[in-house]
Amino acid sequence: MFKTLIAIGLAAGLIGCALVDVKEDPASPYYLVPEGSVIELHQPVAIPPGTTRVWFVRGRVAPGRDWYNTSCNLEINTLDRNRVQTVEAGRFVVRRVQRTSASVAQSQPSVEVAMLGGGIGGDSGYNRTWQGYHLWLASENQPDVRRLTCAGIYGEPRDAKPPSINEMRAALGTVASLRLP
Repeated sequence: MFKTLIAIGLAAGLIGCALVDVKEDPASPYYLVPEGSVIELHQPVAIPPGTTRVWFVRGRVAPGRDWYNTSCNLEINTLDRNRVQTVEAGRFVVRRVQRTSASVAQSQPSVEVAMLGGGIGGDSGYNRTWQGYHLWLASENQPDVRRLTCAGIYGEPRDAKPPSINEMRAALGTVASLRLP
């Protein structure tokens, strides 16, 4: 009984330490970008016809997400299938922060091998996931700008974590910056 209480106390202490790190350490991937932070877009970016987003990977505008590095995308509300839309350089205030994730499970066909009344095979699917943040944005000059979404690597659940603020900044590069209040 005494050993159980010590184990519970140690576990609670470790959990408490982890929560302190998350709230107080901007280098942690679980530290939320504070509301009131500012995304400064330093140059205009083009959103291709038929989509509502533009991607930032390794400090540059990119044609899509990089599944193996932190990626961010700037989204607008209006879809135009016929023309390029432009988000002009400007200042966008983070008004809300939301965690997000997506998982993909794929089932592989099982291989059944007869062995003395038994078999090998069965559940052979795999699961991949990514975690990230939606930074909901506000701008008086460009109200159609919706949010910036940044996501970490796409991988097995044990490897997936949301990006840290520094990883988000690296994805944005010199195209945009993230300033905390």
